[in-house]
Amino acid sequence: MKMIRYSGATALALILAGSMATAAQTDAWPTKPTTLIVIAGAGGGSDYTMRLLARELEANSDQPISVVNQAQGAGVVGMTTYVNAAPDGTTVGQMSPFAQYRMLGQADFTSDSFTPIAMINMDPASVSVAADSELGSINDIIAALKEDPSSLSISCGGGCNASWDIPFVSLMLDEGIDVARLNLIPAQGSAAGLQELTSGGMDIVLCSLPETDALRDAGLVKNVAVFSGERLERYPEVPTVEEETGKSATGGTWRGIAGAAGMDSELVGQIEASIKAAYDSDGFQTGMKERGFGTVWMDAEELGAFMREHEAQTERVIDALNP
Repeated sequence: MKMIRYSGATALALILAGSMATAAQTDAWPTKPTTLIVIAGAGGGSDYTMRLLARELEANSDQPISVVNQAQGAGVVGMTTYVNAAPDGTTVGQMSPFAQYRMLGQADFTSDSFTPIAMINMDPASVSVAADSELGSINDIIAALKEDPSSLSISCGGGCNASWDIPFVSLMLDEGIDVARLNLIPAQGSAAGLQELTSGGMDIVLCSLPETDALRDAGLVKNVAVFSGERLERYPEVPTVEEETGKSATGGTWRGIAGAAGMDSELVGQIEASIKAAYDSDGFQTGMKERGFGTVWMDAEELGAFMREHEAQTERVIDALNP
């Protein structure tokens, strides 16, 4: 066996290089076993996105991240868990639309209840109709609702006051429509609403574009508009609401990471930097693209401002729906 001999200087350099690499790895957050709370059940978009992020975070650290699903109470239980945790970075959670909980009496969360850390995902809401519908555009829908706000059956998720519904109702408010008269019908998820659409039981479904893929490809569903700032790379044929109406209208579901209120700013910076490295990784970007999830980055300050805007928009819509 051939033996390789190093000079003292070379050996010292190798030892120092190894020590620096180890230090760089262990300095990355998390530095202790950490829990990431997902406010949705296993198998859905939130679960996939958060587990993908956790995998990339673990790759840059020598600490495990336990992903815990707490979907009870439409996410209230999960948010309550990490809001009440110690603000030391060992328990963080999924930050997603939250303002509706307080306005509907389900919880008392405000933007001050959390420490925002980073946004990693946003999927704009879209408007879909049956392929044979006479409603060929978002402007056709607006015209019909101006004539009679209750004339169309509109399927929405949960209690019709969250991710997919808020931007649509907000647009209708801007168009001068009496939104309290809208025929909003809660569905047990977008899949159920889309099935109702194809069977003739609904006129419109509000959901994300990826959720319509199978039925659109089968020629049963038509996407008429998306609430994004520009057309999506994966769906270049679907116009934005602003293109069609001339009004800036964006919104949908979004996912980020937050912690309990009162976290130290230096700690937040460390966590934000680790999440950004994971977000930029090939594994995360490829995984998100393959599943059709949008990647959007916001740092802690930007996410905090976005959360306050989310509160204002949600309050405006829910007040209008419940005069």
